[in-house]
Amino acid sequence: MSYQFELALRQYIAAFDGTSNISPSEFKSRFDNLYQKNFIFHTKDGNILTREEVYERESSQLASGTKVTLIHFRKIGLECFDIKVGLANGEEHSTIRAVTTMSIKQAAVSREIDESPEANVFILTPTSKVIEAEVKSAAYKWKEFGTYGTNM
Repeated sequence: MSYQFELALRQYIAAFDGTSNISPSEFKSRFDNLYQKNFIFHTKDGNILTREEVYERESSQLASGTKVTLIHFRKIGLECFDIKVGLANGEEHSTIRAVTTMSIKQAAVSREIDESPEANVFILTPTSKVIEAEVKSAAYKWKEFGTYGTNM
């Protein structure tokens, strides 16, 4: 299942090539393939974005010609991935790192990891934040298992 999620992620990232020459319907199709209907994104400053808010934000980034490159994609737990992407728009360059929990071949919950030096004063690396997000992912998956009762 994770290879299908990775494929959907790579196809979605390919839309952000800096030219914004993909049709809105094709972009919406790639977005729908990647994110579940009840997707939630936890930002590093504590805000929670719904699927619709994420779509609006990312469609505006696409329209502005943002180029996205995949820096790393690592499996760190049960249907849990550490994903880091680079964003470039003109002279602006930034990175976003998120721990994403997958459910039914799509992203269900993402938690952005703050890698800034200010956020990691007492911690040498953001590894503890990644581990914390992975533990939350495991708790999410246990709740999901309990919902369905059995996997037989």
